[in-house]
Amino acid sequence: MAFWKNQKKIGTLVLEHFKCVEESLSCFQGSLTAYIDDGDTEEADRLALRTHRAEARADDVRRKVETALLGGALLAPARRDILEVIEEVDKLANAGEAVLDYLLLQRVRIPAEVKPGLREIAEKTAEIVVEVGQALHLLFHDMPRALEHTAAIEMKEGEVDQLERATIKQLFKMDLALAEKIQVRGLVEVLVEISDRAEDLSDRIDMMIVQRRF
Repeated sequence: MAFWKNQKKIGTLVLEHFKCVEESLSCFQGSLTAYIDDGDTEEADRLALRTHRAEARADDVRRKVETALLGGALLAPARRDILEVIEEVDKLANAGEAVLDYLLLQRVRIPAEVKPGLREIAEKTAEIVVEVGQALHLLFHDMPRALEHTAAIEMKEGEVDQLERATIKQLFKMDLALAEKIQVRGLVEVLVEISDRAEDLSDRIDMMIVQRRF
């Protein structure tokens, strides 16, 4: 069902933008894994650079969407909706970049006991990104069904919150200097920002769908 004039054109651009964000987050995941699992800072740095380049391409596509919208591709209320969605999707890539900036600029020393929690958060975050992609696709092709995936995002974000609390609890039980604990806690906090931003996006999509149902 088509909800907007020129829906196909705008949908194609929005999904192209997400593909760049998805690539950025995939490189982010690779960089994080290289650092945590192998201590390979050279590989982590290489993938961080690819993360930044993919995010820059996402910015280029975002500008294409904005140009199309300003050119009258959609009616005013729909333009606002799509601009807000694009902005929230963009924040996912920005959050991934922020994690790598924190990790690689500070060369954070991660205790072995905390690594499993970080891996689980990263894995759950990757699952959330998949759900985001499905929700965005259905937003333009079968809008009501997008709700299945926004609900999944909400559920998985709650699981990330639980993992965050468990990891920080484990961290502060350890015999480490307070400064080290605070630095690692900061890493955990920036890592879960990705799932937080995905939840914000799912809320925005939910609102769009509800507004068009009534």
